[in-house]
Amino acid sequence: MDKGQQLYEFARQYLPGGVAASTRLNRAIGRPFYISRGDGSKVYDLDGREYIDMCCSHGASILGHNHPALKAAIQQVLDIGICCSYETDLQSRLAKKLCDTIPCAEMVRYAGSGTETIMHALRLARAATGKMKVIKFEGHFNGYDDYVNWSTQPPLDKAGPPDRPIPYSQSAGIPPALSELLVIVPFNDPDAIERAIIEHKDDAACVLMEPINYDAGCIIPKREYLQLIRDVTAANGMLLFYDEVLTAARVAPGGAQEYYGVTPDLAVMGKATAGGLPLSAIVGKRAVMSHMRPLGNSEHSGTYLGHLIAVAGALATQEEITKPGFYAQLFARADQLYSGINAIIRRTGVKARLQGLGPRFAIYFGLDPDQEVRNWRQAALSDSQMALRFYKACIEHGVYFHDYGGKPAHHGFSAAHSAADIDRALEGIEAAFKTLR
Repeated sequence: MDKGQQLYEFARQYLPGGVAASTRLNRAIGRPFYISRGDGSKVYDLDGREYIDMCCSHGASILGHNHPALKAAIQQVLDIGICCSYETDLQSRLAKKLCDTIPCAEMVRYAGSGTETIMHALRLARAATGKMKVIKFEGHFNGYDDYVNWSTQPPLDKAGPPDRPIPYSQSAGIPPALSELLVIVPFNDPDAIERAIIEHKDDAACVLMEPINYDAGCIIPKREYLQLIRDVTAANGMLLFYDEVLTAARVAPGGAQEYYGVTPDLAVMGKATAGGLPLSAIVGKRAVMSHMRPLGNSEHSGTYLGHLIAVAGALATQEEITKPGFYAQLFARADQLYSGINAIIRRTGVKARLQGLGPRFAIYFGLDPDQEVRNWRQAALSDSQMALRFYKACIEHGVYFHDYGGKPAHHGFSAAHSAADIDRALEGIEAAFKTLR
């Protein structure tokens, strides 16, 4: 029995399922993937084996693991003292940096996880508009809060009509009555979203969306579609709210809104914002953000909000991602990886569809390589058992892929991944594809 299995047997006695968070159970290997350390593009298991990391903290570690700028920033805060719930110059300096970088950001507030940030921001949207419903997209994950943990990965036989999906609760314990505050629409369907906005202009506070649907793998919209949503929400007195937990710092310093040139009223920026430290930011137009206390009457507070360690890490991360050439290198690595995977798909004859943008991507097993996946219902047809076999084989060949129960998932790399790392990852990916033939 290896050290990982031994730890799993111990952990199961004290942690439900042996994990500190549900999705850390990697079903491809039947237990969590335990690490002893991470450095740059690599992670190391408890037995010292090295893996090219294609998870990267679910995208949070944009700079790679153990980055010296992050370590130096944390050390600065340790020298100040481990304090929380006080204001320092760091919170204001980071806020200015974000306002200088993110198109919609005129004011900023902080929280920890994306779930927490979206919870506060939805309350703000309701306070700013006086309306209670939310228009949300099928297949988009917007955190675990009871109000929005719906229709993220709905079973197709319980999802309702394709053009008018019905809310599907993603967890036991969520009050069914909350479904009455949601309007679920299919992604990449211009007629459906325009109809929903017009029908609910008097009772919906906002359209909440991932501008790039990474949480269903990697489903990419056209700019014209995002612009349509921007135009129709503005014309009907509704806020446009971008969930950029996954897209923050991913495709541009200012996130997907900078990449596409379509500016929302409100956004949350998470994961990569602080390079793997627990910080998310609510950013938005001054007219919306001013509804927060003490200026307005929407509550947003907490002892650990804007914690100095995370804020210092975010400042260091923002300095790194705004250096010249940062995204040119990321996109060059993406081209290398994606062209390599597509070549492997052709060589092996395995039926699979690759979709990627920037340093995050998805492989939809069992789907036509030439047919674009444009919404959840197409993504849901991918072969989960084939995906699990692929992840297991990759891990056996020294490339770590995280599993989300075999469901469509996003994978990726960091700025620390070199061309040689990508080549090595492709070797392991090809070996794994050969086991699927």
